[in-house]
Amino acid sequence: MAETTVKAGYRRSVDLARFVAAFGIVWDHARAPYADIGYTALALFLVLTSFLAVGSFERSDGKGFWLSRAQRIALPWLFWCAFYWVVYHVVSDEPFQLLSDPWTLLIGPSIHLWFLPFVMIFLVTIPWVSRFINSPVRMYIAATLLVLVSIPLGLMHAKLAPAAWFINPEGFPQPLPQWFFSLPLFWFGAVLAAGKRMGLVWPALAAAAVVSVVLYQRSPEFASVQMILVAVIFEAIWRVNIKGTWTTWLAGFAFGIYLLHPATMLVAFKLFSDTVDRSFAALFAFALAWALTAAFQRVPGINRFL
Repeated sequence: MAETTVKAGYRRSVDLARFVAAFGIVWDHARAPYADIGYTALALFLVLTSFLAVGSFERSDGKGFWLSRAQRIALPWLFWCAFYWVVYHVVSDEPFQLLSDPWTLLIGPSIHLWFLPFVMIFLVTIPWVSRFINSPVRMYIAATLLVLVSIPLGLMHAKLAPAAWFINPEGFPQPLPQWFFSLPLFWFGAVLAAGKRMGLVWPALAAAAVVSVVLYQRSPEFASVQMILVAVIFEAIWRVNIKGTWTTWLAGFAFGIYLLHPATMLVAFKLFSDTVDRSFAALFAFALAWALTAAFQRVPGINRFL
């Protein structure tokens, strides 16, 4: 029953959202105007990741779900760690040292790679969420737990200035600032997926509203309202009916664009200097990352890492 519902409820607009979210992350990292949209882009990326993971789990037999997906993430992570180690060894005055800080084992040589071990670790919770939420009462419990977990994590994230994602004056080592922000959104996506399967979404949306209101009252900044903002965006996306496979084709580039964009941004700054217009740099880096992803997807051996 769950498998049929998930398949029948699939939306190609969700695929388009993955591609758009990848663009938003590049825009943010280029520090282009209104770069704070990167918060929403990352939030959407996280929600989509866990939302789709729940659907994937419920379409499978459940056996070896986490291990198979962890392995599929681990190989790209190791590959891109090696890639960026070489890149930064060439261009940086302080090359990456793997064991200089044990926390680097959860990141790698480029800060954006924190996303891969994060997903690899917390995918283990997807079967728990899916199996637990099998009745309205349990949906209400899950939404309540989401609030109780998300508020403390959000408050810990609020203690850190945005710069602390890269420099941590408060003593929180990377990737903890990223995890404080990301884990509630990841779990929100999983709870939302279970709600869509049951036809009972409002508890998840109510949880998102409560979390955002409380966090904004304690820390009135854009990052604090991401859960309700991405909830509204997701619901709008869900209601868009797109025909054709072009959105799925675009979505196939999103992961590669995310992985490659720091390197293509280095190319942009090398070609046009660090004083280049940041909007242009973002567009250039995004387009080049897209082109390289498309090219690498045709290269045997490399394509498995994108």
